[in-house]
Amino acid sequence: MTRDYVLGWILILMVGISLFLSFAIWSRIPGEQSAEKKVQEEKRVDMATVVSPGKILVHLGNASHTLFTPSSSFYDKAWNYSKKAISAIWVGAKAMPVDVGADFFEQKAGLEIVFPNPLPVPFVKRLFNIEAGDEVNFNNIMLSSYSLVEDGGLWAYLKDSDGRYYRINKSGDSVELSALLKEVSESNPPLFAAIPPGSVNLKISRGIYVPLLPHDLPQYGVKHEKVINDRLAARFFADFSVARKIEERDGAVIYTDGQRALRIYHDGTLEYSFPGVKEQKKNVSFYDALKTAVDFISIHGGWPQGAFLSSYDISSGLNGTSYNFKFGIRINGYPVVSEKEYLSVTVDGSQVKSFYRNMAIADKPGQIREMISPIKAMDIAVSTRNIKSVEDIYPAYVMDSGEYIPTWVIKSQGHDIIIRNFSE
Repeated sequence: MTRDYVLGWILILMVGISLFLSFAIWSRIPGEQSAEKKVQEEKRVDMATVVSPGKILVHLGNASHTLFTPSSSFYDKAWNYSKKAISAIWVGAKAMPVDVGADFFEQKAGLEIVFPNPLPVPFVKRLFNIEAGDEVNFNNIMLSSYSLVEDGGLWAYLKDSDGRYYRINKSGDSVELSALLKEVSESNPPLFAAIPPGSVNLKISRGIYVPLLPHDLPQYGVKHEKVINDRLAARFFADFSVARKIEERDGAVIYTDGQRALRIYHDGTLEYSFPGVKEQKKNVSFYDALKTAVDFISIHGGWPQGAFLSSYDISSGLNGTSYNFKFGIRINGYPVVSEKEYLSVTVDGSQVKSFYRNMAIADKPGQIREMISPIKAMDIAVSTRNIKSVEDIYPAYVMDSGEYIPTWVIKSQGHDIIIRNFSE
């Protein structure tokens, strides 16, 4: 075996090792990213979950009512039934204005599905796969809730953001609804009562229901998401190999490829921006824009447990329509009320232009807190905040001294008033 022969094989071996290492390095970013992205795409979030109702009012008949939150045992069953029922009734039918009020539904057996914030009717139709023959132009109408009522058959009513009602002029079979209401009634659910309209000094909106018995909720610890690594950061870039990594003195890390920028803070907070190219902009529907935002969240860190669409802004200009979606979180089925932002995505055309994520998720439950009555909470709000109206009152969570604490939230003139007092 000659010296040249040995050197030749060594050279071949070194070239082979070099090619293998190059493949491993490059496949670990783009290739592995593609494989992981494919897995994430297979686990995309159901859009109905993103806009799931914050509460479902249940009218059992005979002035008896209860209420489901996302943690209630009958919530999923009622929500799934309502989607199927409203689709079956609305398909091919017309929804027409009708002169009814909240007191009408207090006297009827049925369900009211209440969204956390009003949704565009075209979005709801697409979400439920509805092709309707509406005479009313619903393109600019925002749907805040819909009701399914037993009234000589099964009837569906839509409620817009201004409190107007529309009845779909086709009835359905109420057998399944009757069976569901009977099952709920026989389970001895906690009962709720409608608050009377109020006095001259305090205006109370119709359709507010509060529990008749004391409301006990656990408090929770708080934990933050872990700081992401290079592999997850690579998902934000078309070609991660050209991205520069800059470590700042405060512990934050910046990745940039000259177009996109990702900033990761030491507590795990993410800020992403991508101005993009103007020529790439195009108008997309609310549904497609929201789906783009939700898929982006799912692929870039995962969809948080209990997350839901809490608010949004739509801006139209010469360069097209831009959507800014904000997502809240629910703990134990109740929303977290906070001045800080948890999760937001701006979609311009078909591209994500900015992304912010700072999730403080609930840890193990702790002490059970007995809350004051909602009526007392309203009295406190009147005496300490001098409110003149109440649009809603509901239990929620707020962060206090590193824990999530249950509280009452009163909506008055578009503001959230937090009443943190507890029973002694």
